[in-house]
Amino acid sequence: MKDFFIKGGPAMWPLLFLSVIAIGVAFERFYFLSKTKTNTKEFVEKVFLALSNNLIEEAVQVCETYSGAIARMLKAGLKKHAKGRDEVEKAIAGSGSLEVAKMERGLSLLTSVAAISPLIGFLGTVTGMISSFEEMGKGGDASGVANGISEALITTAAGLIVAIPASFLKNYFANKINNFVYEMEESSMNFLNALEDLEEKVAQRSSQTDTIGGEYLEI
Repeated sequence: MKDFFIKGGPAMWPLLFLSVIAIGVAFERFYFLSKTKTNTKEFVEKVFLALSNNLIEEAVQVCETYSGAIARMLKAGLKKHAKGRDEVEKAIAGSGSLEVAKMERGLSLLTSVAAISPLIGFLGTVTGMISSFEEMGKGGDASGVANGISEALITTAAGLIVAIPASFLKNYFANKINNFVYEMEESSMNFLNALEDLEEKVAQRSSQTDTIGGEYLEI
């Protein structure tokens, strides 16, 4: 492996640097997204159970128990519950956008690595072919020409070896994030519907209390 790296010439150093970046981003994203993942079904059931009993503070505590993006998003909405539905929706939208931005952090680096690596490999190919032609022009032996061609082929292969996994990882993480976003949107819609049901129940109870009080006063 070391011999191939040396034969690849100067272009191998930036390719090595890009590969280290891609590996670092991949490990960091795997770790971050694993922490972001929440048992959505279990979490939502607990929050909705608290809401059905008009226990807002208990619903907030449930959100604080979980560490995922959905929990943080719904917690932001619950904190604005007293200010009305519009403020709740704004809080959820703002928190959701922030969580998505956190999840997408680093993907642009993978995209750049996937795009730049083949270009660097192609540059190494060109420099390797230039070296070969220079040797041929000087009347050098076959080994000198072969070294230039070897450099050209190695850098081409190295560029693709770095670019292909980086492109795969970028698409993998993007797909995973899309699934998270779908869960967040579904949970937020169900959450807003649950809040609306809660408000209707509270209004009905208030209406019943007023009616009972009115009848009592007439008596």
